[in-house]
Amino acid sequence: MKNKKISPEELKVLIKEFLREHKDGSLATCMNNIPRSSPVQYVVGHKGDNMNIYIFSAGGEKFRAISENPNVCLLVNTDYINYRQIKGVQIFGTATTSLMDPLLFDEAKEFHPDPYVVEKERQNLKVIKIVPEEIVYLDSIGDGDRTKQILRCNNVIVKEDRELVYR
Repeated sequence: MKNKKISPEELKVLIKEFLREHKDGSLATCMNNIPRSSPVQYVVGHKGDNMNIYIFSAGGEKFRAISENPNVCLLVNTDYINYRQIKGVQIFGTATTSLMDPLLFDEAKEFHPDPYVVEKERQNLKVIKIVPEEIVYLDSIGDGDRTKQILRCNNVIVKEDRELVYR
């Protein structure tokens, strides 16, 4: 796949496979013009063609931030070996929460691997739903090629990394 534009369908498969192999990520939000990043666990929706992300959480400032500014970014990546050896996905999208839409909890529960536990903890959990607008996929493991495949509006954009120049 390196340096080669692939079809949106192929890229969606790669993204979904990667996201399903992992469960932890970092959710970036912004409130009062101050960015913050929160560690989260997520599940991927799998109905139809969407790649909605659902995050179950006890709460926190991220919910206030989303109510103020729904633009978020979720980063999921392999261990950071170095800047040339990493694989990951960045999901830029719009978030809503179960505080805004109480029906969101039942929607998200459908995708959780253990819906019984989620139901049992319903009173203690809240949900964030991210609807992706742009997804950046990078796989530089092995050859260090940092070419990014970007999925936007069901189109693929290839962004090649310019080599670092040392002087």
